[in-house]
Amino acid sequence: MKRTDTLAALNQVHLRQGIYLLASLTDAQYTATHATLYPSGVGEHMRHIIEHYQLFLGGFTSGLVDYDARKRDTRISESRLIAIDVMERIVDDLDAMGASDGALEIKMAASHTPDNDSPLSDSTIKRELQYLQAHTIHHYALIALILRIQGVEPTPDFGVAPSTLQHRLER
Repeated sequence: MKRTDTLAALNQVHLRQGIYLLASLTDAQYTATHATLYPSGVGEHMRHIIEHYQLFLGGFTSGLVDYDARKRDTRISESRLIAIDVMERIVDDLDAMGASDGALEIKMAASHTPDNDSPLSDSTIKRELQYLQAHTIHHYALIALILRIQGVEPTPDFGVAPSTLQHRLER
């Protein structure tokens, strides 16, 4: 079974991949939206990813991670330089986590109705690191599509799951 620090390192790889991509974009590419094709642009997807990491890092020591408590900080979605800075801090914070695992309770909206309380789910630090990696790759795939529509080609492995990359190598 993978250690927590190994899973943190895998997340860092993907975060650095995002930092590298953002450094290559223009501000216009980062903030562009299209009403029918992609109403949420690269910046909004990056903000969403970042805020999930922030909530995880803010809650793992207390044992409660509330993914519904996102601030939706528009500065992150409007400035790729701010996004890069925040992502670099997350990479550093993941370094400081260490190798131990622990139990977590997770809160995430399960209903479209605001009146319904979201139940808490049992999880672990390792499981949430796996979730964050998959969540990041999923949004990177959407970002890759958005960029291709804009005429920008990300690296071939951007937004592709590790299992898919392994499968491609085996062919």
